[in-house]
Amino acid sequence: MSDVDDVRAAHSRLTAAFSLETVPPVRARRDRLRQLARALRTRRADLVDAVSRDFAPRAEIETLTAELVYLQEGIRHTVRHLSGWARARTSRVVRPLPGRTDIWFEPKGAVAILSPWNYPLQLALMPLVAAVAAGNRVLLKPSERSPASAAALDRLIGEVFPPDEVAVVTGGADVAEAVADLPWGHLLFTGSTATGRRVAAAAAATLTPVTLELGGRNPAIALPGADPAIHAPMIAWGAWLNAGQTCVAPNHLWVPEGTQDRWAEALLDRAECFGPRDYTAMIDDGAGRRLRDMLAEAEAGGAQVRHARTGVPFPPAVLTDVPSDCALLREEIFGPVLPILTYADPEEVLRAEAGNAPLAAYVFDRDAGQARAFLGRIRSGGGAVNATILHLAAHDLPFGGIGTSGQGAYHGVRGFREFSHERAVFSAARGPWTRLLLPPYPRMMRKLLRRMAS
Repeated sequence: MSDVDDVRAAHSRLTAAFSLETVPPVRARRDRLRQLARALRTRRADLVDAVSRDFAPRAEIETLTAELVYLQEGIRHTVRHLSGWARARTSRVVRPLPGRTDIWFEPKGAVAILSPWNYPLQLALMPLVAAVAAGNRVLLKPSERSPASAAALDRLIGEVFPPDEVAVVTGGADVAEAVADLPWGHLLFTGSTATGRRVAAAAAATLTPVTLELGGRNPAIALPGADPAIHAPMIAWGAWLNAGQTCVAPNHLWVPEGTQDRWAEALLDRAECFGPRDYTAMIDDGAGRRLRDMLAEAEAGGAQVRHARTGVPFPPAVLTDVPSDCALLREEIFGPVLPILTYADPEEVLRAEAGNAPLAAYVFDRDAGQARAFLGRIRSGGGAVNATILHLAAHDLPFGGIGTSGQGAYHGVRGFREFSHERAVFSAARGPWTRLLLPPYPRMMRKLLRRMAS
């Protein structure tokens, strides 16, 4: 376990090691990322076991697909494109100032990553890949709620990176606060909106730029043309993946009036396909108690709660007739519970979601064009048509929130640029033309400027 002094020591070591003269060339950065990919392959069993111990258990298939396979694909994408991303952008200028312009992509320096527990490998290492690709020194602070994963990350990072390139600190909220209080070239935080506000306030004191990946009440919307037999399986997968402990999981489902029972049955049919080997537990007792309290409140208010018949500790549940003032409809659920809401006209959904700024929104219809058009009328960080969550699997798409669901984005080239300073440089062309800028101004110059300003 690290303490506040360890954070300060790591910060001093990383900042002292950084300068523009010591930025590794692109080839060296690509080699480091390949080493990280090899270490992930070598330590696969150790990493899967560590994550499962934290969740007690975590379904192996989910750790493989949503974390390790995803990371390998993300690293391959970055290595493949990094040379092009890092190349300076150059153009020649004739008017109004003859010369050449360049944009140089330079690292921001020593940067920090505060990662969460729900995907403890992916959400720590994907931003790290972007930061290393951009040439930065990195401090990583994993969540204390996944201590086995944090220890496994510490071992993994120590095998690949020297301590003056990447450092890992572990510990509780005091360690995370110490990280946020220090001046960094950039700080990326993934977690709740409430904690994100505190991180942003701390970073503002040192003028540290931030990327905030926060939560959100993500709607899934079944338009009148949607079919439970076709579309419920994808909604169910997104809702029950990682037992709903996913920042882009559907938080509630809108369906046409009179169809809620059909949708509920279709969703539960899919939920009952999850056996103990393929289903993840709630991260800890506190998370389970919170969710049970939310369910009890909704049921006391008249909601009909239907649990999937499957032999897991906290089975998936769907709710109908949900009271509008209950916590399930006020807060991000972050568990295997999906309220079903109804509408008479799709315009009602737009009005109900108008004040929401979720991390994702999902629209379903047999007519994909209708679904795309409707999605275009909803504000969200990202989204999908006839799918859930899968927009994250496209490494050339930016991932980020808007409003209360976050600011900034990463993944692919967007991640490289998030951790880069785009430095603007002008090189003046040779010749006497610069004299025209200096007083005393000739009559010709005044006449030219008047013409250009008209």
